[in-house]
Amino acid sequence: MKTTFRNILLLICLSFLPSVLVIGQQYNRIRADFSVKVKIPSGGQTLALGQVYYDKNIKQIIYYVTFPEREIWLTYDTLVYQIRNDKLVTKTATFAMAEFTVFHLALNSRMQDYGLRNTLFTATEVTKDGDLVITTWSSPPKNRQSLGNILVSVKNKQLFGVVFQDPKGGVIRKQFFEEYLLSSGLSFPGKIVEINTTEGRDSYQVTTYKNIVVDETQNDNKYFYNISGLHL
Repeated sequence: MKTTFRNILLLICLSFLPSVLVIGQQYNRIRADFSVKVKIPSGGQTLALGQVYYDKNIKQIIYYVTFPEREIWLTYDTLVYQIRNDKLVTKTATFAMAEFTVFHLALNSRMQDYGLRNTLFTATEVTKDGDLVITTWSSPPKNRQSLGNILVSVKNKQLFGVVFQDPKGGVIRKQFFEEYLLSSGLSFPGKIVEINTTEGRDSYQVTTYKNIVVDETQNDNKYFYNISGLHL
């Protein structure tokens, strides 16, 4: 069970690419009810339910899991913490820092370009496929032996899909953003489907969000967890 939940903790981090602030309407925090369903290539499946809280000024993503057992998943800096009964169960390194996730992108109105504009990635091609506008973002020449292109598709001015390629053009990861919800003027995907491909085998994760609240003035303690005393 611990191994399974460690896999979920790593999969749930939705993005690992830099985002930047833009001028315009700004939001600071978001919370929502969530569910995460994961299906691995062997056929095993897991389900987790709870609430998630994120404040972009604190930069901790905190999942308060209520099912299958009560615990906390916390992403801060380059680490993911699994906490149960105020005790640290696992601490795992990750590339998906909190400010580089869908929460930070949405709060800073950077969903359409997936936070890639003004980064080292360059938009090298824009095409249309039906009602999709697809932008190909290429990594810097010096990194192209290790980083492939990222294809970002937009539908009706909303982020629809992101495809990550390896340097040879093979697809290693896909994300689809669906069922957008509107809360206090903020558009946020109510469903995110992620497909990770490893050695030709796919694992699937479906994350849903509902009852989204933006910039609430209550529950301040839910947006911050003191990790200074946590030790394995």
